Amino acid sequence: METTKWYAAMDTHSCGQPLRIITGGLPQLSGSSQHAKSLFFKRHFDSVRQLLLAEPRGHREMTGAIVTAPSTAAARFGLLFLNQEGLAAVSGHGIIAAVAAWTATGQLDPSDAVNGVLIDCPAGTVTAYADCVGHEVRSVSFLNVPSFVYAKQVTVNVQGVAARVDIAFGGEFYAVVDTTAFGVEGAFPLQKLREWGRLIRDELDRQHEVKHPELDWISGIHGVFFFQRVERCDGGTPNRPAYRSTAVFAGVQLDRSPGGAGVAAHMAVLHSHGLLEPGQPVIYEGMAGAQTVGSIAEETETHGYKAVIPRLTGTAYIMGFMNFVLDPTDPLPEGFVLY
Repeated sequence: METTKWYAAMDTHSCGQPLRIITGGLPQLSGSSQHAKSLFFKRHFDSVRQLLLAEPRGHREMTGAIVTAPSTAAARFGLLFLNQEGLAAVSGHGIIAAVAAWTATGQLDPSDAVNGVLIDCPAGTVTAYADCVGHEVRSVSFLNVPSFVYAKQVTVNVQGVAARVDIAFGGEFYAVVDTTAFGVEGAFPLQKLREWGRLIRDELDRQHEVKHPELDWISGIHGVFFFQRVERCDGGTPNRPAYRSTAVFAGVQLDRSPGGAGVAAHMAVLHSHGLLEPGQPVIYEGMAGAQTVGSIAEETETHGYKAVIPRLTGTAYIMGFMNFVLDPTDPLPEGFVLY
């Protein structure tokens, strides 16, 4: 077999959400900012994203990341985030998985990870911390970019239901939706969530021009964050709220983790409604049963919007070290995704 292309990757998951970190086969990406690097990648190497994330090498829920040189003087490294639709400005599970993997494999010294490292992302620079015992990473926390509510209580009509949703920014724009608006109070109906997520996103994009006040290339609804309030099984108190959550993002990908940028958007919504105070912990449980802990690290303001700095803590694990090749006679060089 002749091969013309080779790629290496680490396969990881964070709270059940898969992330493939591309570690070999790409040149250094050009660009003075992470956004510029993402444009360079999209222009020259988007076929790599399709090859490694889509079937038959990946699957429709696969996401990816690329570790780059930093774009700012203080940052340790940069990250780009890949999904089935293209690239994202930030990914919570991507940050957690990359820091855990880089620390566990010795590419990030545990003492540095414990003290905190700056990571450049297209949406801005975040600070990540690892809770380590030796090279074992027990959890990763990060301080996200400023998150804020863009529009409150917008009505969307979906399949005869007039649901009121909030539009909030947590690194990407999300519609934040309580599933009780659709009569769902127990287990999530996964196929319905995909359907509702697509319809809500399309309806909001028709109704509103959603654009970041500074980073105007971040526009439109990236995902729909679904949540429902739950009672914690370990005897939680009213001061420690808990939610079951997931997100439909980048088209119809369904997050297995509780969410990252979507959780940050939800915490901004809770704070705007007076339901979450700075420092108050809140538990999020994803569809796979894994949990993320969130809190508001500080209140701030960004470009005329009242905002918060969310802190998220989650877990991630390396699942394997992968090598991929492309045979020049392969009739599916960019893969495919079946929905």
